[in-house]
Amino acid sequence: MIKLNETDFDKVINVIEGKAKTVPTFSYSVLNNFIRGIVYTDSNTPETVLIGTESGIYFVAGKEDNQEFNDFLFDLYCQRKSKKLRFTLFSSTEYWNCLINEQFKDNIKQMSRYSFVFDNKKQFHDKNILVSDYFIRRINEELITNSPEFNEDYYKEYWGSVSNFIKNGFGYCILHKGKVVSECTSIFSSLQFSEIDIATHEDYRGLGLASIIAKTFIGHCLENDIIPRWDCDILNKSSIRLAEKLGFGNPVKYSIFV
Repeated sequence: MIKLNETDFDKVINVIEGKAKTVPTFSYSVLNNFIRGIVYTDSNTPETVLIGTESGIYFVAGKEDNQEFNDFLFDLYCQRKSKKLRFTLFSSTEYWNCLINEQFKDNIKQMSRYSFVFDNKKQFHDKNILVSDYFIRRINEELITNSPEFNEDYYKEYWGSVSNFIKNGFGYCILHKGKVVSECTSIFSSLQFSEIDIATHEDYRGLGLASIIAKTFIGHCLENDIIPRWDCDILNKSSIRLAEKLGFGNPVKYSIFV
């Protein structure tokens, strides 16, 4: 296998976009050097590609019938599992799903997710109105320190560091009496996309805060020519309802393996 230098990451764009139902945002995050990651290919003229984050999230795409590459993929899984490290694999096609199940057998579990498409013609007629004592703020280092959900550990896992998130990502939160009660942040971002991660404190659910803060996040995306993205488990009905309310539709089903 060949481990590409960062200067050669652009070689794989055509492979992943031409042979995948959906390409996860973290792949673009790595390829655009928004986060540190690794790219493996089968040759200097790539036909099969594996893109990974430092935290252990991978995306495989391209030519499927490459046994040497498939063996390498399984060996990588075994190495990480032996060290008790994360290994989450995003598949690009139904054929890859079959090959992964055949190669990994009972070692890995298949799960189904939806990737939604945002309708950039969506107009929000209701305003983001908050009652007194509630305020919207852009996420900064101080707010991350006080966050119950998207804390320093979260940004270290997905962004490598809080400082890298501040540099290359963005997010917004709602404060109530100085307390972070609802947040919408970019779990991954790239030059073109930003994937939404959202959480509301259990004591503040049912108040419409998630919708308000998500609209703030989407507004930032649109003002900066970034396409917002929404992915979730196919069984997460509340996430699906919120996605549809916010203008996300036409979900594409894909698989991950954990």
